[in-house]
Amino acid sequence: MKKTLLLLTLLILTQFVIAQNIQEICETSTTNGTIVDCQYFNGTLYSTGFFNVICGEPTNYIAQWENGTWKPSTISINNPGHALTVINDKLYIAKYVESVDSNWVYVYDNATLEKVGKGVYLSTASGFSQLPNIYDIIEYDGKIIACGEFDRVGEASIKGIMQWDGSSWSALGPGLSGNIPATAPVMYPHQMMVYNDELYVIGNFKTAGNQTVNGIAKWNGTEWTNLGAGFNSTVYGITVFNDEIIAGGDFTESDGTALNRIAKWNGTTWVPLDFGFTPTSANDYIYVHTLKVIDDVLYIGGGLKQITYTDNSTEVCGGIVSYANNTVNTFMGGVADNDIEAICIENNQLIVGGGVYGSGYAGIADLPTGVIEYGFNDVTISPNPFNEVISINTKNQYIKYEIINNVGELVTAGKLENSLALELPRGFYFLKLIDEANAYSVHKIVKR
Repeated sequence: MKKTLLLLTLLILTQFVIAQNIQEICETSTTNGTIVDCQYFNGTLYSTGFFNVICGEPTNYIAQWENGTWKPSTISINNPGHALTVINDKLYIAKYVESVDSNWVYVYDNATLEKVGKGVYLSTASGFSQLPNIYDIIEYDGKIIACGEFDRVGEASIKGIMQWDGSSWSALGPGLSGNIPATAPVMYPHQMMVYNDELYVIGNFKTAGNQTVNGIAKWNGTEWTNLGAGFNSTVYGITVFNDEIIAGGDFTESDGTALNRIAKWNGTTWVPLDFGFTPTSANDYIYVHTLKVIDDVLYIGGGLKQITYTDNSTEVCGGIVSYANNTVNTFMGGVADNDIEAICIENNQLIVGGGVYGSGYAGIADLPTGVIEYGFNDVTISPNPFNEVISINTKNQYIKYEIINNVGELVTAGKLENSLALELPRGFYFLKLIDEANAYSVHKIVKR
């Protein structure tokens, strides 16, 4: 697939229209913790995470989107948040705790924040995670489902996942337990999904019910089953894209099949996609955290440094990529030195959030509504790859060009001619062709 993108002398623009590079929102002010999730509620976009200062303004772990930036929200919680979910026109909040022995699912409705039922506890904690964190909340079969690090709810023994029937929490069978072999000795289910009337849960846990599942399991309302052998390390994200279940995490293998942090389920086993994510140095921690499908595009966020394709060719990426029409879009190199976890769309702009090492990051990119999407024969670039000169043949009224490198930096620009002499270092670039109205098309070019 990578070779198809790089070696065709005609670039198919309709399969490779890309967004602008991602710009930092809070360039001169501080966000002091990772932005983890974002969610619309009552017409407003909210975010949550480990921050109590966002874009320089104090807030209590929840922010709202106003006039192109993040602002403190009227909704506040007293500990970091992990997930926001809207169910039946109410906002449910999954929250971490940092210094107490119990935790709750919270719901926000009619300007009031309330606890849902009894609290959760972690009475047999081991390893580095000592507190009953809640990671995700979802609706399934008419009930509210919450998962996290707990083995008791009130006085009841409920392990890792629980369901709310409107009056009390109860277990889903024997629940979840253990950790994937050779991982940290802590059980944490991280995310859930409903697909084909079954509930999927992923994270770091060894068993669901009496089944060995290794990080991914499904519940049909009565019993737990596995999906093959599972994985050799934590699963953080799951979604359905093109009618296939896609999972991402920091795993590198399933039942002897090598995987690079992302995989799809073929109905029997986990297999690679046409690409995965790999480290660029021994110190890189590479993981897929978020998988989100918006308008038939798969967005992938996490600790991403480099894409590796099935032909072993590589491409720089930073924190986020998208995938559609068999094409990977790196957003011109993405975000340097930050992991991306929160991904949302607002007014045809991509809003992303993340951070690293106690520092938060908020970014924005225009999505290509104003981009000209001409057909296969409307722009011809040759040769491509090229040595020094490329020829551009087009029916369209382009008047200027820009050359942008793989991290989104403008390298050179000028008046468009039929032939361009480009003195560039070896590598791949984006050729942006611009008309009088500043509408544009973007093409990938490769310097030998």
